[in-house]
Amino acid sequence: MYERSGRRVEALRDVDLAVQTGELVSIVGPSGCGKTTLLFSVAGFIRPTQGELLVEGQPVSGPGSDRGVVFQSFALFKWLTVQQNVEFGPKMRGLPAPSRRERAEQLLALVGLTRFRDRYPYELSGGMQQRAAIARALANDPDILLMDEPFGSLDAQSREMMQEELLRIWQASGKTILFVTHSVDEAIYLSSRVVVFTSRPGRIKHVLDVPLPASRFDYHIRTSAEFIRAKQSILDMVREETLKQYEEEMS
Repeated sequence: MYERSGRRVEALRDVDLAVQTGELVSIVGPSGCGKTTLLFSVAGFIRPTQGELLVEGQPVSGPGSDRGVVFQSFALFKWLTVQQNVEFGPKMRGLPAPSRRERAEQLLALVGLTRFRDRYPYELSGGMQQRAAIARALANDPDILLMDEPFGSLDAQSREMMQEELLRIWQASGKTILFVTHSVDEAIYLSSRVVVFTSRPGRIKHVLDVPLPASRFDYHIRTSAEFIRAKQSILDMVREETLKQYEEEMS
């Protein structure tokens, strides 16, 4: 539940989801179905009015360094260089300058931004800014990376390149990733599982185990029969829930 325009809104209901260590799980569903509410609850930005959230068996009581968040808007500090942005979290935790510099250099190499360490965000393309944001989220070595429609503002070509980049980073880092997106293609391409939400209040309608190999860097995998069947199945479910939501809003 949360307050909006003076009334209480039930965003989620009876959601029971377990994400295994090292998984990349995507959440899709109609607009306003509670995807981001769930993500922000795991991040500790929102406290659930019912139920509980556990990370490694411990209740989530607020934000923590064990969870890194990547937003759609990049959320980089414009007055800091790329390297200073990446070092910001470790600096706030009191990590000595040599240690945080070493950590930043490792992450900038991981996301391919070593040559741009001294640039400011406005000097980078959208895709490069998002890579910097991912590096910054990884700087505190979180157990979980929470990503809220992180590629939504990118053009189609940059978006596909960032999807491949995220797969590479995920495989290299071994992080657990919970990924919210409106793109069914993106969810299938990236994920080990795709969770489909109903219309609000969001519930889990279906969980699809993605029938694709772990290594997905072949572009043509998006035109494979398995990919197309998975896409059509999820699109049908999302469309059904979207129509339900529209009918409820019009009644």
